[in-house]
Parts: sequence; C-alpha cells; structure tokens
Amino acid sequence: MKRFAYQVKTRDGRGVRGVVEVENRELAVAQLRNQGYIITSLKEAPKSTTLSIFEPRGALKAKFLAIFCRQFAIMLGTGLSLVNSLQLLAEQSMEKRLSKALDSIRLDVSSGASFTRALEKHRGLFPNVFIHLVEAGEVAGALPEVLDRLAIYYEREDELRKKISEALMYPAIVTSVSVIMVFVLLFFVLPMLIRNFTSFGVEPPALTQAVLNGRDWMVANWYIVLGILVLVGVLLRMYLQTPTGRGQKDALKLKLPAVGELQKMVIFSRFCRTLGLLLNSGISMVQSMSILERLIDNTVVSRALTQARHGVERGQGISTPLGNHPVFPKMLVQMIAIGEETGSLEKVLNQLADFYDREVNFAVASLTKLLEPAVMLVLAVVVLFILLSVYLPMMQMVTNVM
Repeated sequence: MKRFAYQVKTRDGRGVRGVVEVENRELAVAQLRNQGYIITSLKEAPKSTTLSIFEPRGALKAKFLAIFCRQFAIMLGTGLSLVNSLQLLAEQSMEKRLSKALDSIRLDVSSGASFTRALEKHRGLFPNVFIHLVEAGEVAGALPEVLDRLAIYYEREDELRKKISEALMYPAIVTSVSVIMVFVLLFFVLPMLIRNFTSFGVEPPALTQAVLNGRDWMVANWYIVLGILVLVGVLLRMYLQTPTGRGQKDALKLKLPAVGELQKMVIFSRFCRTLGLLLNSGISMVQSMSILERLIDNTVVSRALTQARHGVERGQGISTPLGNHPVFPKMLVQMIAIGEETGSLEKVLNQLADFYDREVNFAVASLTKLLEPAVMLVLAVVVLFILLSVYLPMMQMVTNVM
C-alpha cells in the first residue's frame, strides 16, 4: 500500500486536503474522482519515519472520544450524511491521530465499505467496546442514539480519571518538594556546615560521617547505582509482563488497603456501565462478556469474567457464575440476580454503576486523607534523619566549647 497526499476541490469550490492509502496512483485518482472531487495536486507521501516515535500511541483518551461521539451524534441527528459528518469531524478535531483516522475512514466509507469495517482498520485507536457498539447501532439503524450513549459513557470515564488524578496530585507535589529539600541538604547545606565545624576542630559524629560517606560513594559510583536501578527496572518490567507476574501484580493491587478498595470500585463501575451499555444496544450477553474480558485491565477480574462467560454459555445466567468468584461482592451479584429475575437487568446495571461512581468519590476522598499524613510521616522521617546529621556536629561543638 502507498500513501498519497492530495489537494482537491469540491463542486462548490471548497478546498480539501488529506492522505489516501491505495496500491497505486491510478487507484488514488479513481477513488477521489468517484467522490466528486476535482484533483489539484496528488503526490506520493513518504511513510512516517523516526518522528512517529514521538507521537502518542494507544487508544484515544476518553475526553476525545466523548467529544467525538457527542459531535458525531448531533451531526447525524440533524440529517447530515455519514461521509460529510466524517469530513467535518476530521477538519475540526484537535487530536491529530483522530483527524488522520477519520480521513481514512471517510475514504473507505465513500468507496462503499461499511462504517464498522472502516473503523476496524484502526483498532489501535478506537476501543473494542466503541467498535462493537457502533456495529450494533449501524445494523439496527440507530447510530445517532448509540453515539449519544457512548458520549455519556466516555464523559463519565473521563470524569472518573480526573478524580483519581486529582487525588494523587497532592502527594506527588509533596514528594517532589521533599526530594528537592533532601538533595539541597545533602549536597549544599551539610558539606558547608562540615567544613565550618572542621575548621573549629570538631570531628563529625558517626551518623553524619555515614551520611557523607554514603553520599560520596553514590557520587563516585553513580554509573553503578544507575546501572542497578535500570537493571532492576528492566527485570521487574519483564517479569510483570509475564502471565504469572501480571497476575500477582493485579492480585496485590486488589488486596492493598484503601488503594485496593478504590481499584475494585473503579472496576465494578466500569463493568456495570459497560455491560449495561452493551446489552441496551442489542449485543448478546456472551458477546458482551467477551468484550468486557478485553476491556477490564485486571487479570484477576478478567479471568473471573472468562469463567462467568463459560457459565452463561452453559445457560446458567450471569449472576450464578459471578457469585462463584469471591472478587465480586455479594451485593453486586444479588442486584444482578434481581435484574435478571425482573427483566430489568440494563436498568439495574446502570443504577449499580451510579452507586459505584459515588463510592469511588468517597474512596478517593478517603484515600486523599489517608495519603496526606502517610506521605508526610515518611518524608518527615527522612528529613529528620538528614537534619540530625546536620545538627549533631553543632551540638558536639557546643559541648566541646562548654
């Protein structure tokens, strides 16, 4: 496949730029002319080189997906065609990766491909749940309604991420300031004081000398320290990427005090809201569970969902297999069972998602209150140790003078 950068004009004289990927120049010309464009420039574009390593990777952030879905739903709801909507969204998008992807999707749709098939070429950019729901909406002829639900879903996802980030911001700032303070004490204040005390004939105490020796060794052998840190980091990362390592890490994250409870609340909120959204859009329970297995990024919960899906395939319903796993709380399982019995599972799931969202708010507030004194206590111990190494020579000098 080759990439061709084009400049064209529409029938009303409006200029359009973009990139098309086809096998040769003739196909690029034919594709653009079939869309009613008047070609003014068509050049082969080089494939992305080393600059691509600096571009962000992975799926789009929830913030951009929420804006995209909201604008897309409004455009389709007003009667604008799919191709024209995609063109306007590509021109308006502030996210370069999304803009490029929409240009490519628009060309595929103009060539006769379905919107879902065009989206599937960009699975690295659009999450699985987004693609599957768009497919359900396209088949049912209710794409604007599905996009509107997705906009609400991603708005709440973005709100949840912001709350967690805000909770961790204060400890991060305090830790950074404290590290700078320790650095200044070790490399500027302490050496200056030791030089002054030595001039008065005062020998530094054992604690102070140990701190100085440790600092001097680290400065002289910084490459060894750096090498050890890099080696440990690489080995730890390699281990955590193995199934065993990732499983142990995810299990530990769920067992940590305070942080583990917050992690569970976030997972259950996402599970309930996503499952409710999928079922409400007409996707089967088995397929919805399969999507959730890939969406939940905790292997412990993901394995439990896999086993629950096998139970659903055997005709057990969802509440029974979920209840067999201790990771799911009894209240969640009982509410889902009530939803299954009354035929209002989607409504119950949305209510559960709202409940867990509120619990996340409380958990974030509690975690913030817990982290503040914990961080301050640890840093106070470190700073106290450094200060003792500074003040001990002063106390010794005063004792000698007296």
